Amino acid sequence: MVPLRVIGAGPCGSVAAISALECGHSVHIYEQKETPGENVRCSGLISKEGLESLSGFTNYKKHALNKIRGAIFDCAGYKLKVDSGRDIAYVIDREGFDASLAQKAQDEGAKLFCGKRALPPFGEGSIIGADGPGSMVASHFGFPKIRRFAGTAQATIRHDGQFKDYVRVFLSNDKFPGFFGWVIPHNEEYAEAGVGCVLPSNPDAALDCLSRLIGTSIPKERRYSVIPLERRRKTALSASRRNILLVGDAAGQVKSTTGGGVVFGTKCAKLAGKYATSPKDYENAWKALYGHDLDAHYQMHRALGRLSDSSLRAIGSIASAFRVEEFLEKEGNMDSPMRMIWPGLLLHPIRTLVPK
Repeated sequence: MVPLRVIGAGPCGSVAAISALECGHSVHIYEQKETPGENVRCSGLISKEGLESLSGFTNYKKHALNKIRGAIFDCAGYKLKVDSGRDIAYVIDREGFDASLAQKAQDEGAKLFCGKRALPPFGEGSIIGADGPGSMVASHFGFPKIRRFAGTAQATIRHDGQFKDYVRVFLSNDKFPGFFGWVIPHNEEYAEAGVGCVLPSNPDAALDCLSRLIGTSIPKERRYSVIPLERRRKTALSASRRNILLVGDAAGQVKSTTGGGVVFGTKCAKLAGKYATSPKDYENAWKALYGHDLDAHYQMHRALGRLSDSSLRAIGSIASAFRVEEFLEKEGNMDSPMRMIWPGLLLHPIRTLVPK
C-alpha cells in the first residue's frame, strides 16, 4: 500500500494523520523541523471549547500555561471589560502541545520523518498539505492563491500581575492597520505582547506603537509570523490519479478576526483524514460545517479594518451604552460568531431598552 503523505506535523497535520489511520490508511508524516512544535510562533491562546474538541487526541491541560476568563478591549481609547466569570480559554505551551499530538499520531501507527523537507513532486500516493500559509503543496499543484495576510511580531515582556487572567486587545487602524495588538499573560510575571497588521504594513512599527500604549519596553528579541486572512477558494483536487487535500493555514481555515487556526484547522483535519481519498467529499463537508463561521469571521475582519479610530471609539461607546459586555459575558463565543450573533446579539439591544 502506498502511504498517504501528510506534509507538516503541526496540530492539523497530526490530527489529519490520526484520522486517516482510523480509516485504515498507512500514513507518513514529513516535518522540516527537527522536532514538532520547535520555534512555534503562535500566541497559544485557544478557546476551552476548541481544546475540548481535541481531548481525545491529547490532554491539553498538561500544556496549559494560564487560564483566561475575560478580555479588556481598547477601542482606539475607549475601554470595555468583559468578564465571563469562568475559564473560557487557555494559553497553551505550543511546543509541548504540538509534540504531544505528533506523538499520538506515531502511537497510532504513523511514521514521522523530522528534519526532512518534502519537496515537489512529493512522491507517489495521496497528499494532505498541512504545511502552513506558504504551502509548497498548494503552489506545486496550482491551488488558488491566498492574497490577504497579516504579518505579526511578538515578544515576551514583564507582567505586573494585574488582570493575569484577562487578555488585553487593542483596536486601532492607525496603529495596527487591519488587525490589532494584544497582551496575553502567561503567568503573574510574564506576558506576550504582540501585534498584527495586514501586509504590507510593518509589524515592527506597530509593536513599537503597542509599547508606547502599554508603557512597557518591548525587547528587540522578537518573533515573526505570517497568518492567512482568507480561505482558499479550492482546497482539494485530484491530479495524476492522486488526491491532494489542504488543511489548516495551508487552506486558509483560520479565524480572520484573531488569526487563530488551531480550532477550525483541526476540525477540518479530522475530515481530511476521513475523506483522504475523496477530495470532493472533503471540500463539501468542511465548507458545510465550518464555512459560514469562517466567512463571518472574514466579514467582521474586513468591516473592522475599514473603520477610522474615531469610529472604533464610537462603536465602543455605543456597545457600552447597550451593555454588550453583559451579553458577551454570558453568550460570547470565540469560535462561532454565527451562533452568537443570531438571534442573541441582534436582539440584545432591544432587550436593554425594555424596563426590568
